[in-house]
Amino acid sequence: MAESILVVRREFLAPYLTEDFGLIRSGAGDILRVVNEKHEFHPRPEMEDDPTFKQIIPYVLLSRMGEILALRRLKKGGEKRLHGQISIGVGGHINPVDDAEGGALMAGLRREVDEEVGVEHVLSLTPLGVINNDLDEVGRVHLGFLFRMEVAGEVTVRETEKLRGEFVGVERLREVYDQLEGWSQIALEAIE
Repeated sequence: MAESILVVRREFLAPYLTEDFGLIRSGAGDILRVVNEKHEFHPRPEMEDDPTFKQIIPYVLLSRMGEILALRRLKKGGEKRLHGQISIGVGGHINPVDDAEGGALMAGLRREVDEEVGVEHVLSLTPLGVINNDLDEVGRVHLGFLFRMEVAGEVTVRETEKLRGEFVGVERLREVYDQLEGWSQIALEAIE
């Protein structure tokens, strides 16, 4: 049986999607309200190429002592369109289990971070805005809620068959800008 994921019809979000490519800072609360009120769950395979819906994704930058966790997506990762690219965000789809007590975005965020990385200490979690990228086929069907998580201590990548990661400075990320996923390019600009 196919994974069911949280989606929102684009028509409900359209008034708030002020950027085709970029970070939406003002109106993020309104977008979250629409997500909370209008979300549905549909099978993931049906949603991957359907731009009439936006798949809602929590996307978390992990920051430690001024460096950002950079993850290279390996060939065993689920999204073939992203293989080989570098991500500076951890996150993924929200499932029905995350919606059990309301607050699906934050429940999905916690679950996805725990699935992808082990974090010894979380110091803070700060919302930065909403990522929209309607300029490529992956971004066209996704909408990301961007957060910065300040961490301390050991951080380990759990999905080593899918991801390879290391903490790097912002200068290094600028050097590999063309290898960053579209969302990571937006996120890098948001933290600079």
